[in-house]
Amino acid sequence: MKSGGVLVSVVSAETLPQRPDVRSVFFYAEVTTARLNLLAKLFEEGKLSARVGSILALQDARSAHYMLAGAPHKPGKIVLEMAA
Repeated sequence: MKSGGVLVSVVSAETLPQRPDVRSVFFYAEVTTARLNLLAKLFEEGKLSARVGSILALQDARSAHYMLAGAPHKPGKIVLEMAA
């Protein structure tokens, strides 16, 4: 992470790395059916959007994990596409 960045963790508030040039914060979200339904509605209405960078087939999940770990990829979300 570059100097001046913000590290946001959803795993644990107790093990955040400490660097003087980076701010670390913990974020918790309680996932409920009602909240997921609201998010789906906002996406459907076009009031909320996600920046998608790479769309991969499900069998390329390993490549997606490499991208999450730092392998080069387009900016935005990494999406695994499942056959219908």
